[in-house]
Order: sequence, then structure tokens, then C-alpha cells
Amino acid sequence: MRRIVSVALILVIFSGLNAYALETKMLETRDKIFEEAGAIQPLLQGSKDVVLMSSMYESCIVTKTQLDAYFFMVAIFNAVKGKDSIAKSGDYLMNWLSIIKKTNDVNINSLSAIKTPLEPTTEIHIKKLNGYFAELNFRIGQELKKISEIKDALNTKGKAE
Repeated sequence: MRRIVSVALILVIFSGLNAYALETKMLETRDKIFEEAGAIQPLLQGSKDVVLMSSMYESCIVTKTQLDAYFFMVAIFNAVKGKDSIAKSGDYLMNWLSIIKKTNDVNINSLSAIKTPLEPTTEIHIKKLNGYFAELNFRIGQELKKISEIKDALNTKGKAE
């Protein structure tokens, strides 16, 4: 009986993982960051803060790319066989998310450390990006908890057998 419940739980987890990443608030935050990149791009040509604006634009694109890669990696759980492979995949996902979080911290610290006078539009985009990067770090913390819970559930299931 215990085995049937464990197998059913794992099937539910695996069947929902493709939709799992897309249902999260992380995708919404990714979209906000990408939209901000679109808002910054036209300002690159006429801005007095072109170096800073360019750096902010590139930070947005790098973050979007990292998140896209994460969403694709969630599918790893569907492709692996055996509890050791699943545990390693979970570790890989958790490490990837931790790297994204560290990158966001660097972006936040860099944007917050600017002390020179800036154009008002540049300041608006700095505030938005700081908020988006902070929101993303919060969402990443939630994702790390979810992945940890999945790993724990699979480890518990493996020990019960």
C-alpha cells in the first residue's frame, strides 16, 4: 500500500513538472525584466548615461537567458531514471538557481552603488530593475524550497522501499 501511494505521488510530481515552471511567478518576473530591457534599449542612443544604460540592458538579457535555461532544465526530472539521477538533477537545478540569485545580488549591489548624478529616466529604470531583481531572488528562494521538498520526498520514498 505504501509503495502504491509513493508511486502515485511520484507520477503526479513528474506529470506536473513541465507545467510547474510555467505556472510560477518566476515566469512573470522574467517577463517584467525582459520588458524592462525593451524599455531601456531605445534610451541607449540618446542617454548621457549610455554606459550604465547599456550595462542595465545587458543585465536584463543575461537574467532572462538564465531563467529560460532554468525552465528548460526543469524537464530534466522527466528524463532521468533512478533516484540517484533525480537527486543529482535536483542538485544541479538548485546550484543553477543559486548562481542566478548571486548574479542578481551583484546587479542589485552594482546599481545601488552608483553615486554620480543620473538622468531621471535612468534613475527610474534603476529602481525598477532593483525591484525586479529583488523579486526574482524572492521567487528563486521559493523555487529552491520546492525543489528541496521534491528531493526530500523522493529520498523518503527511496528509504521506505
